[in-house]
Amino acid sequence: MSIVKETTVPTRTLLQTDAPLFDALVGYANSETVSFDVPGHKMGAMKTPFQDAIGVQALKMDVNSMAELDLLSHPKSVIKDAQDLAAQGYGADHAFFLVNGSSVGIHAMILASCKPGETLLVPRNCHKSVIDGMILSGVVPAFIQPDVDDHFGISHGVSVEQVTQALQENPTAKALLITYPTYFGTMTDLEKICVLAHAAGVTVLVDAAHGAHLKVMDGMTDPILAGADLVTTSMHKTGGSLTQSSLLLLQGTRLSADKVRKVTGMLQTTSANYLLMSSLDAARRELVLHGAEEFQRLKPIVEEAVQAIESGAHYEVLKTGYVNRRFQQSHDWTKLVIRVNGLGLTGFEVYSLLKQRYGIQMELAEGYVVMAVITPADTEISIGRLKDALLDIERTCTKPNVLHSAWTVVDSVNELVMTPREAFYAEQESVVIDDAIGRISADTLMIYPPGIPLVIPGERITCEVIQHYTYYERAFGTVLSESKRTGSVTVVKGGY
Repeated sequence: MSIVKETTVPTRTLLQTDAPLFDALVGYANSETVSFDVPGHKMGAMKTPFQDAIGVQALKMDVNSMAELDLLSHPKSVIKDAQDLAAQGYGADHAFFLVNGSSVGIHAMILASCKPGETLLVPRNCHKSVIDGMILSGVVPAFIQPDVDDHFGISHGVSVEQVTQALQENPTAKALLITYPTYFGTMTDLEKICVLAHAAGVTVLVDAAHGAHLKVMDGMTDPILAGADLVTTSMHKTGGSLTQSSLLLLQGTRLSADKVRKVTGMLQTTSANYLLMSSLDAARRELVLHGAEEFQRLKPIVEEAVQAIESGAHYEVLKTGYVNRRFQQSHDWTKLVIRVNGLGLTGFEVYSLLKQRYGIQMELAEGYVVMAVITPADTEISIGRLKDALLDIERTCTKPNVLHSAWTVVDSVNELVMTPREAFYAEQESVVIDDAIGRISADTLMIYPPGIPLVIPGERITCEVIQHYTYYERAFGTVLSESKRTGSVTVVKGGY
């Protein structure tokens, strides 16, 4: 009787030059497989106008979960390897692919860290997805009013002092959610905040939707390095992946990987899109290998453009020196926030001029500012077009007086009468917005972009809320609500 000795094949060490999921998907798309599987277009087998527009290769890569391509909810091979590489690239212990954007990551962070009835500390200028996460989880929010910048007409991040006060006032708080960087690129001292929160036994969650690139930026501190426990970051915003693809990053032992995996599996589809997931894998490789070099290339181009834009008397660009001097925070220069009200125009008017007259699509407009997002896709030519357009607007459209408004930025926290979850499930009715003063909102009135609510379910509607609503609605028509009637809001029935 012979004894056969079992041998094992050593596992190859994964390198950041690898893209295991992307390579496996391309290989499968290029195979001669005859599909009797879903999706129904059968890897683009039928010629259609849609196929003509996006190309047959994209449809060949739009496939279902199978052995060769792994399964997102229970990854064991190429998806697991791709997620491990993402974790390694960001210095985290675990990474989870998200195919429903950072919104689902925000929901997952709250559900994984808090039980119903527990307190979540959160800036009041948080994204709508945070409010939705409160409704799903049943947590009780304790809002922190962030620093308000009347000069630029925007809000920045919450300060160390504000977080310290919130921790003292809410000793039973379970988690703290920080937006870092903010939509406008400002960054608080997250490292110090993490130390303070952890000393109080509070888990630190970070909405880093706009910070996927910070890891490769000189002089920037990414949230994982700062000590955050759980971080959601939108690779699709600044990392180069397809829209709707994001990462959830976990480090440390305050939250278990199994719990986070369970929650993400509960919230996400069982038919995860392979184009989205493979784009995360490919974008991570490009960012880690070439991101630092690309941002170094861009920085002097942006600095030169900023000098030209500010050469007249009407524009001012948000910079770290200003933010640090006034608010003790820093700024990400890839968020080109340009103060335009010195022209006598609103940001909304300049935004429209740039699009209609010059074919330039900006990221957003606010009362006083417009913002452009700079990524490695930009060049001296694209940035030059923006610079030249702004200078032409200054030459041809400037009005004699600087524009001022009292309603460009919210500088107070509304009274929370009910939790968002209680208001969501309460009996509701729709009323005209002007008749809603004193009522308890069951609606989220939201400026989009950036998706920051003027009022949320459970808050009392004030005269100031209505005035802000009216300002934004008339200026740009950017206030979104869940009411089906224009100029109306959904409120708790009988609630005052």
